[in-house]
Amino acid sequence: MMYTLAEQAMKSILSLGLGKSGVVLEAPRPAGGVLPHQEEEALAKLWLDITKAEAGCCKVMTEVRNYRDSIRGIQEAEEKLLKDLGASGLTAVSPELRQATDEYLSVVVEMKAKSEEVSSGVQQTLGEPVKQYHVLYEHLDAIRRRRDAQVAVVLKCQDKFDRLKLKGKRTTDVLVERDAALRTLKELNSQLLSEAGKFHNLRHTYLQPCIQAYVQTQVDYYGTANAHFSSQIQASRGAHQIPDSQYEAIMGEHLAKIKALKIVAT
Repeated sequence: MMYTLAEQAMKSILSLGLGKSGVVLEAPRPAGGVLPHQEEEALAKLWLDITKAEAGCCKVMTEVRNYRDSIRGIQEAEEKLLKDLGASGLTAVSPELRQATDEYLSVVVEMKAKSEEVSSGVQQTLGEPVKQYHVLYEHLDAIRRRRDAQVAVVLKCQDKFDRLKLKGKRTTDVLVERDAALRTLKELNSQLLSEAGKFHNLRHTYLQPCIQAYVQTQVDYYGTANAHFSSQIQASRGAHQIPDSQYEAIMGEHLAKIKALKIVAT
């Protein structure tokens, strides 16, 4: 039953890296009882754990892509808003709105570089490391393929042995051949268990600092945005030299006019 679960889980295509799909992590072939049940069960469970971890990694990468796209979307939306404000003609008839728009423009321009930096940083902190980590699977998969091929050899020998024995014919040669193939299979199976365990255990150590760096890019981005917009508000208030309540009322009136524009509604 454990192998069935592992095989089903491994058939899904897992996306490793930003915007690129990975390969199918094929499950090791069942050995048909020629290997100890305990070893087959251990390998199946380990492979299922690897599959679950890869699936979780895919979910993280999906959210990373969404975040990267959101940062780009925010920057594009703000640039479009400024463009639409300029095209509306309102800034030509309202000096206050023109000044507010100019101040807003300065912040958006300053944030553009930060937005691009974050988008690039997302790829550097998680996208590239995940792809590099996945390279390690290629070595593991090569061992799996060799093991699976050897399983086929052993089963073929076993089938030949059973047929000869059933017919009462000499089985010495095929028995020697089967035992030699089985020894090779056990070595490959043991190697696969060991390498698969290393691959799985390395994930946390390898990816934790990458995730921490990714989170830090978010903190840096929002901290920079907050600082720029706070500075804009303080500078604007200082330039107008009016009470906060009056300033907020004026800005509220301008925002109401902006929201009423047809271009905003659409």
